[in-house]
Amino acid sequence: MLGAVLLPSSAVLLPSGALAQATPIRELLKLSCTGDYLEHCSMHPPGGPEVEACFRENIRKLSPDCAQAIRTYQRQKKSGR
Repeated sequence: MLGAVLLPSSAVLLPSGALAQATPIRELLKLSCTGDYLEHCSMHPPGGPEVEACFRENIRKLSPDCAQAIRTYQRQKKSGR
């Protein structure tokens, strides 16, 4: 579902249709969550639903910036943006 080759965390958090677009939330996720992906979820392939689930399971272990970026993404997803 989410994924990126260079920065996998952004790929994990973005719907596949958004991957081709450089959106502000994608950039925020890349900047904020790459380290967290590598530390907590790199055992899962970028772009798969497993990474999104891993981030959910580890939300309390994630850096504050990454957790906030994920919450921002989820709010935008809910509002249909």
